[in-house]
Amino acid sequence: MELVAEGWTPYLLVLKFQHLGGRRDTVLAQMKREAERAHGWLCERVWRNAKAPSRRPWMPCWILVPDFPVAKRAKVRLRELVPNDGLHLQGVAVMPPGGRLREPLDEHLGERGARYCPRGGPLTSITATPIVAGDVAYVNTYNFKAVPRGRASFDDVLVLPLSSAELDSKPRRAADPWRHPVFVRD
Repeated sequence: MELVAEGWTPYLLVLKFQHLGGRRDTVLAQMKREAERAHGWLCERVWRNAKAPSRRPWMPCWILVPDFPVAKRAKVRLRELVPNDGLHLQGVAVMPPGGRLREPLDEHLGERGARYCPRGGPLTSITATPIVAGDVAYVNTYNFKAVPRGRASFDDVLVLPLSSAELDSKPRRAADPWRHPVFVRD
């Protein structure tokens, strides 16, 4: 809401996936990885040198929460409910002022959706809907509905871009605690 007050443009973002195998935590990890990839591609489109430290405060911001479909008045195709028991990512995307993206995000994703959802990949669709500035608080409450209902936890929330500490960290080799120490006798 602070970014919207500063002139950023908010969107409701929905990412749907094909059926992903495995346990729920494995499925969520795959979904988050695909969301990070799509966000990275969008950042490269918005800014020429997207990975520069000076650009980090100006990256498009996504806050995504796992969500399940809720029965609505409009009919929903059964095929859309089957993959992953309807689990998808939904949240708010906030686009910075300026940048190279000349059209609104909803038009950009409509025209270039195939770039973000490559054929054969886990991500099948990504859609954005503009949010009226006064409705941002309501949309945030709606997006987080799975948390109070117990269907998701705050650990499942994905905030993009990743923090500087997450971007700068490098994986380290794990120690081998299961090996017995080797003693050398002289």
